[in-house]
Order: sequence, then C-alpha cells, then structure tokens
Amino acid sequence: MFSIKEVSTNLNITPQAIYKQKKALQQKGYMTKNDLGQWEINQEGFNYLKDRQINYMQNKQQVFKPVEQNTEMQEQENLNILSNDNILNQLLNQFKEQITTLQNQLKEEKDQKEYFKAKFEEKDRLLNEYLNHHLLTTGDNQEEANNQEQPKKTFFQRLFNK
Repeated sequence: MFSIKEVSTNLNITPQAIYKQKKALQQKGYMTKNDLGQWEINQEGFNYLKDRQINYMQNKQQVFKPVEQNTEMQEQENLNILSNDNILNQLLNQFKEQITTLQNQLKEEKDQKEYFKAKFEEKDRLLNEYLNHHLLTTGDNQEEANNQEQPKKTFFQRLFNK
C-alpha cells in the first residue's frame, strides 16, 4: 500500500490530482482508508494511475493531421458559414433595436425630468408670491409688528417715563 504523497512523488503529479480521481479509484477498489484514517492506494491503483498518466502524455503529444474533405463537407461548411452570417446579422439587428429602445427611454426620462423641474419651479414661484403677498408685513402692518415685539412696560416704568 502506498500513501497519496508517495504516489504523487513517484508519478510526478500533485496529491490534488489524485484526490480529484478519488471517487473513481474507490469504486474500482484501488483506494482505501487505513486504520489511522489516511487514504492509501494499492499496487493495482498505482499501476492504473501510471497507465492513465502515460495515455495522457501520449495523447498530448499526438499530432493531428488534417483529413481531406470531400466536396459535400465543404458545401456544408459554406452553408454553416452563411448561416453563421445570418445569425450574426439577426443578433446585430436585435442589438440595434435594443439600442433604439434604450435611447427612446432615455429621451422620455429626460422629458419627464424637464417637466417636473418646470412644475417645481412654478410651485416655488407661486409659493414665493404667496409669502410676499400674504405673510410678509407691509408698512402699515410693520408698525403693529414692532409694537407687539416690544415688551410691555411695568407699572413703575409707565409711571416714571411719561
């Protein structure tokens, strides 16, 4: 039995790469837990991982040669290119429609903003007119306001201030 660290060192792979295959290794009976609760790989599991590594390296180094295409396949590719162009044109048209819609929404929001701004300014103007006309004191009312603001004289102040 080999520990995960021993296998990863011998195969020159990370322990994480082994743990990623843990489920498959357990199902095949190649990986078990020992009495200490640590994972171990048996000889068959080591050989299995070694074979997988060799196959991976061979597939990685394999050079793919282009296969000669017959005319039917070339025609099909041309149709696919045309259909891709059609799809791109449809997407482009959809995006243009979305841009137009968003521009119209933005224009409407700007118009609403201007409308409410004008309404607020009109309300503000009317409020100022009302305040100036009704609530602010005029020359006649100002004297009464001044008299009300002065504190009342006491009995002795009135007696000696005549």
